[in-house]
Amino acid sequence: MNTTHREIVEYWSNHQSECGLSVDWAEAEKLCWRCAHKRLLQRCHIIPRALGGDESPRNLILLCAQCHAEAPNVADPEFMWIWLHAHAVPFYGTYWQERGIREYELIFGEKPFSGLTHTDELMQEIRGILEEAFPKTSRHWGQGKINPATWAWVFRQVDQRARK
Repeated sequence: MNTTHREIVEYWSNHQSECGLSVDWAEAEKLCWRCAHKRLLQRCHIIPRALGGDESPRNLILLCAQCHAEAPNVADPEFMWIWLHAHAVPFYGTYWQERGIREYELIFGEKPFSGLTHTDELMQEIRGILEEAFPKTSRHWGQGKINPATWAWVFRQVDQRARK
């Protein structure tokens, strides 16, 4: 594949607004366009080659391996942008935590931390809980980030202990 990451970013920065995306064009060569995680980026076809997509910058975006595996495989170029916008988060580096919150809600049928009142004492207690919880987690080989189910467990530890 001859299309460089730089060519892909240059093309899209001239053809697509960064508003509503997880990254801005200034960092689009080093951060995944979906999760904004700094990982080795892969060229992801908007229209897959199997469906007639080509190798031009207009048919490629940059995603980490995990997001690439979850990307749509359809012959509808607009859907990729709909998908990217749907997954945008307001702060860099929070995508997987947001997914962990949704996973928590799926598993436990409630939002984490609901009903807790934010105080300095609570925040100090949460820091301590996190310091104890994180050493009991790991990342899947090659991912480099905590997955949503693991985040759900971390949030559950914080939620349950903070309520005591």
